[in-house]
Amino acid sequence: MMLMRNPKSEIQHREFRPRAFSLLETLVAVTIFSVAIVAIIEGIAASTRTQAWIESQSRATMLAQNVMEEIEYVGELLVGSDSGQFADEDSRYNWSSEVLESDQEGLYEVHVVVSWTEGEAQRDFQLVTYFRKTDSETTTTLQF
Repeated sequence: MMLMRNPKSEIQHREFRPRAFSLLETLVAVTIFSVAIVAIIEGIAASTRTQAWIESQSRATMLAQNVMEEIEYVGELLVGSDSGQFADEDSRYNWSSEVLESDQEGLYEVHVVVSWTEGEAQRDFQLVTYFRKTDSETTTTLQF
C-alpha cells in the first residue's frame, strides 16, 4: 500500500512567515537608545562647558601677564595698588595690581589679579612675581 502525500500540507510547512518584534522588545530597544542619546548629549554639554572655562582661564592668564609686563616696563616700582577694567572685547575682565616691599632691599613682590564673572560665579586668576628696582630717570604710566 502506498501512501499519498497531501500537497497542501507540504506547502503549509514550507511557507515562511517573517517574525515581527514584540512590543516588549521594541520598548526595551527604545529605552536603551534613549539612555544612550541622553548620555551623549550630557557628554557634549560637559565638553562645551570645559572648553569655555579653559578659554576664559587662558584669556585671564594672558591679560595678567600683560599687566605684569606693563608694570615691569614702567620700571619705577611704587609700593601701592592699582586697578582697572580692560577695554573692548576684554571688557568683562577687571584687573588689580599690588606692589609690596620684600625683606630684601630693592626687591618688590608684585601681585596681579584678573577677575571676571562667568554665569553667576565670580572667577579670578592671580599672578605673583618679584622685580628688582632699577635706577631709571624715565617713568611711564600704565594704560590699558
